[in-house]
Amino acid sequence: MILYNINFHRGWAIAAACFLASSVAVGGSQYSFGHFVEPLENTFGWTRTQIGLSLSLIAFGSFISPLIGSLIDKQGSRRIMAFSMAVFGISYLVRPFMTELWHWYFLSVVQSFSIVGAAMLPPGKLVGLWFPENRGRVIGITAMGNNFGGMVIQPIIAFLVTVYNWKVAYAVVGALGILVSIYSYLVVKNPDSESKGILESEKKTDNLTGFTLKEAIRTKTFYAITFAILCGTFTYSSLLPQVSSHLIINGVRESTASIAVSLFATCGMVGKFVFGNLSDKYGPRMALVLDLCGQAIFASLLVYAGDGLPVWVIVPAMGFFLGAFGALYQLIVIDAFGVKHFGAIMGVIAISNAVPSFLGPIIAGMSFDITGSYAVAFVITSVIFVLGAISLKLTRENSTLG
Repeated sequence: MILYNINFHRGWAIAAACFLASSVAVGGSQYSFGHFVEPLENTFGWTRTQIGLSLSLIAFGSFISPLIGSLIDKQGSRRIMAFSMAVFGISYLVRPFMTELWHWYFLSVVQSFSIVGAAMLPPGKLVGLWFPENRGRVIGITAMGNNFGGMVIQPIIAFLVTVYNWKVAYAVVGALGILVSIYSYLVVKNPDSESKGILESEKKTDNLTGFTLKEAIRTKTFYAITFAILCGTFTYSSLLPQVSSHLIINGVRESTASIAVSLFATCGMVGKFVFGNLSDKYGPRMALVLDLCGQAIFASLLVYAGDGLPVWVIVPAMGFFLGAFGALYQLIVIDAFGVKHFGAIMGVIAISNAVPSFLGPIIAGMSFDITGSYAVAFVITSVIFVLGAISLKLTRENSTLG
């Protein structure tokens, strides 16, 4: 019983590390990005196009993901996660000393690399190992860190930028990154099958079995899942950054739009938890198909979200389904190919993220420039979601138990 409690608490301490890494990495970068645009514009004279270009540089992180994933499989998540989180923190601590535009771009590329090793790949591997029987629920909880960062860290950053300046805000994000790095180094570890602290029930699971990368890429399922994840990831580049602006264009007051976006993030947390449990019960493939269909429906309806009742129905529902995707894309890879080589397989699949990271902002920008609205971008994105759902539905499942 004592050994069970030790193992139980260790697992949740590690889940907390994943949660915090996502909160700081996503809340301190993506959700808070807008608060730095005007201060950087005023300080350096950079145009908004020049500043916004850094968002497309996130795609660079996708190309290093196979290497990081392979290192996680071979060396464990502890050092990779702690080091990556430290690099993320340092990239923010040095931003107050920027003087040239290339400094901004270089640090943005470093940030994109660090997020892969800090918050993108480790959670799926660690939760898959420590929670083999309810990994859907736990990944859903750890993935809530993204939304938590938007709800908690983002307002703190906004306050610091307003009351102090952008340099103080960047320094605080960097300090948070270093603190999470230290915590991760202290608590994260892979379960050792030779340790007496590992539960007998864990030994009987498939947590150390599964396809190798070479075996996985020979299956149709690998390409169906890769395509589905590629399609689902468009939600982060062509839809999420435009929600607030779209509502304001549709006549929603700025203060109301801010509340709606906060509700959007809150419902995303609920979506992760609900679909995580749904995955445990019915399987991640069915859950992801349902999620992509839900995103397609409400992305289309988001076109009509304006002042009044629609904004309070459509926006939260879209947030619910969008949030769920953040948990499901890891679960479906574990379910199809196992945990043993998850890092290497997920790392290769993650290369596909470069496509939506690059094309998403272009689709949204062209939609607005040509029509004065993001409606066309939302409709295109909803069609992409449907294509992802179809690819999963038409491909037979693999079994990691062979």
